[in-house]
Amino acid sequence: MSYTVTSREVTVAADEFISRFRDVERIRQFCLQCPGYGKVWSCPPFDFDPCSCSDGFKTVRFMGTVIEFDEPTRQACKSPEEAVSVGRQAMEEVWQTLLPRLYEMENQVPGSRCFTFRCSLCPEGCTRPEGKPCRQPDKMRHSLESVGFDITAAARDLLDINLDWSADGSLSKTITLLTAVFYP
Repeated sequence: MSYTVTSREVTVAADEFISRFRDVERIRQFCLQCPGYGKVWSCPPFDFDPCSCSDGFKTVRFMGTVIEFDEPTRQACKSPEEAVSVGRQAMEEVWQTLLPRLYEMENQVPGSRCFTFRCSLCPEGCTRPEGKPCRQPDKMRHSLESVGFDITAAARDLLDINLDWSADGSLSKTITLLTAVFYP
């Protein structure tokens, strides 16, 4: 497997980011279709107002980390299952570097909050289906889409990144991890 990683980022006023890209009810309809809905603590439904996660901040550092696969890697994926496996492996490899960086950015400014790609902290699986509390609530973070942000529009409008979706089960040319840090 071979891929390159590039990053783009922009800092915008939080009020602008929220007014342009937060649409909790519309995005929740997409969440309802996801197999993770209600199965992991980082995904809805929540026992809190999702807007409360992003209200009260002054600026947003919005970041796109793009994983681009070379053509031989894409062609080597002979089935949709293999494409999913290769894509997940690449995301996990990149995530191992990106997540600590996000925590560091969050910790640099007291009162900041980072929004991650997705929670994958517990290799044994999330405790939510068992009705048990999160094992790592101090490390678990929500994704932007889980709290109602239209990440497709934000990536396109702010980072000039068009998200690549596979329609036929092949490995997409790119996979983009969209994250943010909200600063007070």
